[in-house]
Amino acid sequence: MITADEILARAMEVKAKAMEYGISGGVGKDLTAREATKLARAFNRWLVFEITERPVRDLFVRHLDEIILGALIAKEQMDADIGGEMPDSGQIGVTRPRACYFGIGDDWVDIGSVTTGSPQNWIHSGTTLMGGTAGNPIKIGKNAVHVIFAVGDEAPSSKLESIQFTVDGKEKPIIVFGEIMRLPNSLRIKELEKSFIWRKGTTVLGKVFVSAGYGSSVTTIPYLEGVSYVLEDVLRTHDAANIPGTAKDVVLTT
Repeated sequence: MITADEILARAMEVKAKAMEYGISGGVGKDLTAREATKLARAFNRWLVFEITERPVRDLFVRHLDEIILGALIAKEQMDADIGGEMPDSGQIGVTRPRACYFGIGDDWVDIGSVTTGSPQNWIHSGTTLMGGTAGNPIKIGKNAVHVIFAVGDEAPSSKLESIQFTVDGKEKPIIVFGEIMRLPNSLRIKELEKSFIWRKGTTVLGKVFVSAGYGSSVTTIPYLEGVSYVLEDVLRTHDAANIPGTAKDVVLTT
């Protein structure tokens, strides 16, 4: 179990790590004891009740400092208090990433069939949900901060070979999945060495690659694992179609 006191103590230390993520500022505010309690409660509930697999639980524990850093960034960026999983009006909610927060669709499955043999768009402005230009990145709005520390595949028989992100116009090294996605009883999840922390103004383009050896197209359902901080009114928006755009200011086209 993670205690509120532990989160408060670690919050004082993680500010020094902000520069490692290209964040020079935006972490001036401290967490209050009440906020730390709500963050710890959400975190522990996920570990006890929602996440049944020990390896996934361990992911959250290993990346706790980055999760706390994301909370500090969100508090500064949105000028609001951290309200936990059930925030009050005007507070910041703590939740797991939804596909619509990245413009993919109603859920991660909305990527549809993937053409093999060359990199294909996954997170981009040209999805049906976003309605922008295919191949252009998305842009994170003011009312969201995401801490992403793993990428997985929900497809029953994963054929995903690799993923590449381009963040703020800079291509990142590819994330190779390979045989770990095809092992018996595999969780089909790949931990990142260092979390991505995507905040207001961050542009993100994600592409997937599947070998043509599987045929001309396959079903793959990549998803992001981590923690998302969004304003309370965003958490009350159930229909994914109402998330993109300036009204909610969570994800925008470029």
